[in-house]
Amino acid sequence: MVQKVLCAGLVGLAASVSNADIASFGFTDLNGSFDATSMVFTAVAFTGGEGSTAGDVTRFAEGGGSTANFDSGFFGGGSLANVEIFIEVSNVLGGMADGAGSFVITDADGDTISGDISGTWFAGSMGFVFMNGDTTNVLFSRNSIGNGNFDGPSGGSFDIDSLVDTYFGALSLLLRTPSGVGFFNADFTEVSTQADGLIVPGPASLALAGLGGVLVGVRRRR
Repeated sequence: MVQKVLCAGLVGLAASVSNADIASFGFTDLNGSFDATSMVFTAVAFTGGEGSTAGDVTRFAEGGGSTANFDSGFFGGGSLANVEIFIEVSNVLGGMADGAGSFVITDADGDTISGDISGTWFAGSMGFVFMNGDTTNVLFSRNSIGNGNFDGPSGGSFDIDSLVDTYFGALSLLLRTPSGVGFFNADFTEVSTQADGLIVPGPASLALAGLGGVLVGVRRRR
């Protein structure tokens, strides 16, 4: 009976954690480049015709369910809006490598969402390259001239003054290297890069660790 009650409680806890996700973001056609000397990959917003960066940042329903829009051509359009991702590539071995760096998403008047990145790069077929990473130390920061909202340069906004904690999450990247360029063995520039992220109140690993500890306790009492 005790085990059933505990399991039911854990299911409820898991559901409440999943429903408490803070925000998500996604951007297409970031300008990706790699410097083989410094071993640093960058993906930044740019405006260049059909390949111009576009995307959005959405705060989930508990914060109003609003979206800040970054339409194609937003970068350099008269606002401070930008997207910047910097990742140092290391331990390249076969089709895998480590990655560690940071990201900053800037809204129309200079407010930011920033955090650290740590993850793994994977080489796919036909030149595709993927990265799956964790994000830590994620902060919603109000600029000195900001208004307390994260404002999309193309419309839409949500409150950030209430987001005062340090958050966690995940980030994924997708790109395709130019013909003749291998897996982080040569410079490349102007590669279309896609980025998607999720921001949550705490690391999922802590929830899993707590679950394991409870189940061990149940087994010990049997």
